[in-house]
Amino acid sequence: MPDDVRVRMYNVGFGDAFLIEVPTGDDRPFRILVDCGAHSAGYPSEGWRPEDVVDQIIADITGHDGGPHLDLVVATHRHQDHVSGFRAAAWANVHVGEVWLPWTEDANDPEATGLRDRQHRLALGMRSALRRPEVIARFADPQRLDSLRELVANSLTNEDAMATLRSGFRGRARRRFLGAGDPPLSPPSCPGLTVHVLGPSRDPQVIREMDPPAGQSYLRYMEEAAPTEPTSETLLESTQAARLATHRPFQRTFTLTADSYLKHWPHLALDDDIKDAAAGIMRDDDLAAAVSLDKAVNNTSLMLMFEIGDAFLLFPGDAQWGSWQAALEDPESRDLLSRTTFYKIGHHGSHNATPRAFVEDVLAGRTLWGAVASVRPIDRWPQIPKQELLTALHRRATRVVRSDAPGRVGDGVNPRHNVGIDFTVPQQG
Repeated sequence: MPDDVRVRMYNVGFGDAFLIEVPTGDDRPFRILVDCGAHSAGYPSEGWRPEDVVDQIIADITGHDGGPHLDLVVATHRHQDHVSGFRAAAWANVHVGEVWLPWTEDANDPEATGLRDRQHRLALGMRSALRRPEVIARFADPQRLDSLRELVANSLTNEDAMATLRSGFRGRARRRFLGAGDPPLSPPSCPGLTVHVLGPSRDPQVIREMDPPAGQSYLRYMEEAAPTEPTSETLLESTQAARLATHRPFQRTFTLTADSYLKHWPHLALDDDIKDAAAGIMRDDDLAAAVSLDKAVNNTSLMLMFEIGDAFLLFPGDAQWGSWQAALEDPESRDLLSRTTFYKIGHHGSHNATPRAFVEDVLAGRTLWGAVASVRPIDRWPQIPKQELLTALHRRATRVVRSDAPGRVGDGVNPRHNVGIDFTVPQQG
């Protein structure tokens, strides 16, 4: 139907690329591209390149006048699997009206700059360390080493792609840096579209979850060209830290507020030196550090709700528990979440990116038109997508579709698997 919203999910393997087309009453719909990236560990087929999906997107947005045009580009966060496609030179010929990025990418925001610097420094330090023979020798399992390298590569700043998003494209695209608490946005050229910003949070407590672990032992490896090798004392310290590391049990799910803790157990108050020492012990384990870095960047994700008529399209990027909890605890955001009719499944179906409370409580009694996961199975990440999550969503949604298995859906599926899957999302009913 011409009055309905069309969503195309491109098959990029392990990554995200979505084109939303909103009818405007004119010949050309209002076009929104949400992310364009693929993880190097999970391309959809042999020989596939991120440029392939860029070429297809540009073909899809080229009108009768021969010029490719996007009204809005959204980059939820700077992970490789969400932005790597923006490295392509072809974007220079695409006219873009606006580019939306999370507030954490604002170069004029000192707090944002500090967060990005700490995340990037740790990623560089870990990348350098994982190339060193003496560090490689500590890994009995080559697959574990590969997993770490891929996690770290995904968390680098991806500067070529980010340069396009910050200053590229044709025309003078307006840049906006958004976060939770910003007023809803209603583009003048698209009557009836309202975009609600649910994340990333600007709450200092949630921002702490965007901070990566200290990773002191890895930062020492940043100077790859240093004339001296790490000393035996340095390696011993790193090894001891890894052995002492825990699995980071102290996440927000299990924590009390500081005020609540002190109210009940004032005699157990800890000074800052003890807190810092305990955190340092927990934060130096290689896998824990890489996973925590990955989570820190994920929690900078834009969480957007696109409202068009009665359709509410939720695109949470890779937001993890900290951002979700902040949204669920805010009455207005929770009310918006309860109206979801179309859900882009967070973080490719990872267990920590779609809270059980959202599926079982917030969506209780509601039937979603669809839920979609942009994913490809990777042996070393067997829990993505998490089958229990997909099963739970099947109970809430008319259809649940994976980009790597589009033939399972039937209606509304583009048979060209290497191109994308089309969905027509009703504005009413």
